[in-house]
Amino acid sequence: MELSTYASTYADFYAPAYAVRVGRNDLMRDHFVAVSQVEVELVLGAASRFSFTVPNSYSHKLHAFKTGTGDDVLSILTFGAEVEICMGYGDAKSTPTAMRGMITEITTSFPDGGSPELSVSGYDHGFAMTIGKNSRTWKDRRDSDAAQEIASFNNLNATILPTKEKHPQIEQNQESDWEFLKKLADRNHYELFVDEQKTLHFAPPSDKATAIVRLLYGQGLLSFKPEANLAGQIAQVEVYGWNPSTKETIVGRARAGEESGLSGKSAGQRLNTFVRDPSKQPTLRIRQPVFTQAEADARAKAALNERAKQFLTGEGETIGLPEIRPDRNVELDDLGSPFSKTYYIQQATHKIDASGYRTRFKVKETGL
Repeated sequence: MELSTYASTYADFYAPAYAVRVGRNDLMRDHFVAVSQVEVELVLGAASRFSFTVPNSYSHKLHAFKTGTGDDVLSILTFGAEVEICMGYGDAKSTPTAMRGMITEITTSFPDGGSPELSVSGYDHGFAMTIGKNSRTWKDRRDSDAAQEIASFNNLNATILPTKEKHPQIEQNQESDWEFLKKLADRNHYELFVDEQKTLHFAPPSDKATAIVRLLYGQGLLSFKPEANLAGQIAQVEVYGWNPSTKETIVGRARAGEESGLSGKSAGQRLNTFVRDPSKQPTLRIRQPVFTQAEADARAKAALNERAKQFLTGEGETIGLPEIRPDRNVELDDLGSPFSKTYYIQQATHKIDASGYRTRFKVKETGL
């Protein structure tokens, strides 16, 4: 989609607006508490984070942080309080939701001169899965079955694509739920994150989807710094396991050219151009507890993709655009060949302050 289409939706990107809702009430419009800046950092594979600053709420007369209606600010901004951050343009009441989460950190300082400020931050609803350690066992189940059970245990909605292989045993051993799910996601080449609707995503990356927007350098795309690096790259992966029925070694393989979402040439394909002997091509050989050929091949492909997506990375900045989110694609143009292409977004940071609304993002790609 062209940027001009969003411009008509967001009134040509004038008048950035935001809302911070705690519970069901708008902090600024219902409690009359000033918020000077808002930032949301959305990321794959980890809990996303938000932060905002509350200035000028400290009463030197009462020696307390007070709302415009005289209530105690810190009785509203409590640990674990539900927060919704909305960011966009125009009427703040209709701006799209950037993130829902909970407050986990409150800081302040009492300076020699001036008024104290409150800095409030927290994480999305994946945060609860990052604390504590659990031990569970599943027998003859798929990784997706375990993910569904953990999502339900943590009161999350779930978008889970079933994995193919049933495992004789899946074991969570003194790991946080997030650490365990991330391990399962990695071995299936899945992405893991919790979105703004409190939904856990456990599914393959959407790296083949249509780009959410086309940004031209100098027209919406303010800056972009790509880096393509062959260091640490490989041409193929071999995963070694054992078939207990046949008492034979299992070898799963994945080769350059099989990378997910490949556009252009992958790092492995480029390595093959100057290491032509197949027996000498850079190979990653790993031992895994795999018991079928299909499982070994899937693990090999997941390892190949994980390494391949470190080949082309980049950081960019654009005018504030709420649609730029992780697990989406963005088309960047007017960068010259070969950098004008579609990129997969792995991280997006949205910030509104006195300077306006800007979106920074990080991308990763398997090919150039």
